[in-house]
Amino acid sequence: MRNLYRFIKIFTLVFYIAVCYQLWHLCQYGGLRAHAPWLFLAGAGTFAGFVLCLFLRRKIPKDCGKKNYFFAPELAVVFLAAVYFGGRIVYSALAYHGALSWKVEEWRNRKTVVLDHNNFFADGAEGVLGDLDEALGFPEKLYIANQFQIDFDHSGNITSLYAFLYGKDEKGEDRTWLVDYDGGRDRKMQVWINRNAEETYEEGNLLSPMLEILERADCEAQVQAWYQTYGEQDYQILYLGKRSFQSADGLQYLPGDADGDGQESGSGGIRQILAGGEISGYEVSLHMTDQSITPVRYIMEPEYTSSSTLAQEQQEESIGHAKEAESWIVDDSDGSMYFFLNESAGWRLVVADAAAGSRFYRMEKTEDGGNTWKVSSRDPFQGTIGVAEGIRFFDENFGIIGLTGASQTRSDLYLTRDGGKSFRKLEFPVDDTWEIPDRGKEYGYTPEDYLYFCIPEKTGDVLTVKAVTQAGETEGLVFQSQDRGETWSYAGIFSDEP
Repeated sequence: MRNLYRFIKIFTLVFYIAVCYQLWHLCQYGGLRAHAPWLFLAGAGTFAGFVLCLFLRRKIPKDCGKKNYFFAPELAVVFLAAVYFGGRIVYSALAYHGALSWKVEEWRNRKTVVLDHNNFFADGAEGVLGDLDEALGFPEKLYIANQFQIDFDHSGNITSLYAFLYGKDEKGEDRTWLVDYDGGRDRKMQVWINRNAEETYEEGNLLSPMLEILERADCEAQVQAWYQTYGEQDYQILYLGKRSFQSADGLQYLPGDADGDGQESGSGGIRQILAGGEISGYEVSLHMTDQSITPVRYIMEPEYTSSSTLAQEQQEESIGHAKEAESWIVDDSDGSMYFFLNESAGWRLVVADAAAGSRFYRMEKTEDGGNTWKVSSRDPFQGTIGVAEGIRFFDENFGIIGLTGASQTRSDLYLTRDGGKSFRKLEFPVDDTWEIPDRGKEYGYTPEDYLYFCIPEKTGDVLTVKAVTQAGETEGLVFQSQDRGETWSYAGIFSDEP
């Protein structure tokens, strides 16, 4: 009987350790369905063993004066298992350390709100926000972190909802609410509180203009018109805050005070955009999601910006970026390339003409930080057209520019010593090379295949040019000059492979 009792105790300890292990594994990696059977078996074994131990303990006669030498080790096993696995469970509950941490975050930061006002035509977006406000207590001013979206059918029944909102609570602290609703599942909105968002509190991100626009928009009439033409479809309201447009397609002006400043403005913006430029304003789009037709864009208080003003703003932005950059930058709006040596001296390659993917450039220089520009060369690439590869000046007179073709398998470099007034094409002694990279050998390359010359780097008095087979390659030939680009010599191969 005594031996059976000891065996049952060992049996119980093994199942107890199995329970601790399964609990830790569940907390660390998740997967309740996979762990539930094992937890049940281990727990049942532990409980059964404990009950049997109590039963057998009463059947075993007490040995007076005889010590139980197994009690201390057994107690130590129970304690150590609890401490070890308990510590690992606690660790899994710390942020990002295990599945339990995500569950803890969900318990703390996820709320469920019933959507009572679930018809967009009858209740509007105000109904949705009212249900949320009643449960969560929104601040007076709300902003969108990215968008506010409502999907509904032709009767206005809301089928899904997404919104990421933020604002300051009564204590002045930042709060966020990520709202998600799937009408096909149930009528409960899932709200995640205090998710990461960039709380910029810009007026263009205010939520209240959306409500002002929807109050005046004829969404229901437009949906019914689409329904008559296209039949049953899915519809969507999308609000992204203040937006800019360079086309009047789909735009529908609504009078009103969107930002609540007591003034209405911008009624003529949509007509002005026909002459170019862009308009910006608070806008709500009404989409028919399953049809590729232009959405109706309800816009309020549109402001017009002319093409010339936009170009000036883009130029100023490019100049600012070029001054901060360590290399050249490209203005994507017009293809101009900028480089600044310091706060005052800068150069740019301006696209003078373009055809079939190639460009003809002129060189301009500024000495007052970009306030004014003067043409220094009307043909820096000596009649060759292509795409500017780069521009770098090492002082106010000495600089190098590059031009490549559409294939980017070859390029030419041009050197100036008079601040960009005149240029000469650089020649490199490709025929003098005696080795090429290993990968080039595998592909059967010869030195004549390495004709894409990168803009040089300067270290001390040495200029270094890398030659590759095409733009972006990480190995190739090296040429160097120690006389400021007058002569060049082969200097071996390079490989930037990790």
